[in-house]
Amino acid sequence: MKYNTCPHCKTKVSAELSECPECGYAFGARKNHMPAIIGSCLLVAAFAGGLAWNLRSEPRHAEPSPAPEVMETLPPATPVPTPTVDAIEVYAFGRKLDADGFTAYVGDKPFTLSAYPQPELSDPQIGWSISDSVDLSVSGDTLTCEFTALKPSGKNELTVSCYGAELTIPVYLWER
Repeated sequence: MKYNTCPHCKTKVSAELSECPECGYAFGARKNHMPAIIGSCLLVAAFAGGLAWNLRSEPRHAEPSPAPEVMETLPPATPVPTPTVDAIEVYAFGRKLDADGFTAYVGDKPFTLSAYPQPELSDPQIGWSISDSVDLSVSGDTLTCEFTALKPSGKNELTVSCYGAELTIPVYLWER
């Protein structure tokens, strides 16, 4: 009978055996360890999955979680109504402007116009516009605006608006 000596543990082993019975060393061609590797990977994956599942679950000895708070339902917000404006009054040079309008002269200093919605509002949104911005300049978005005649062109129109109410006043632009 033939014997081999295991290079790993130095045990005398029959030549008919493919591996050492003492240490498991494979003689000759290397043993296919792939099934063992795959099995080990599956075992590790199963263990890791079970560990992760266990970490996500409730602890066994924890106190019960409190009941969720019940939120009080609030009624829907009431929209703020748009104010109602019946009329707009415009003043310049200390007098109320009317349908006759006013005259402005090219080269004069800018002057102030004031608007007052009726009924009075605490924070009205006033819009100022002119029929021809080449001829005159109006700047303002509050109760007052600055007005300047740029070139003589005869009649133009100034429109003041507030929440749907409008007042249009003729403006005559002349040279001095």
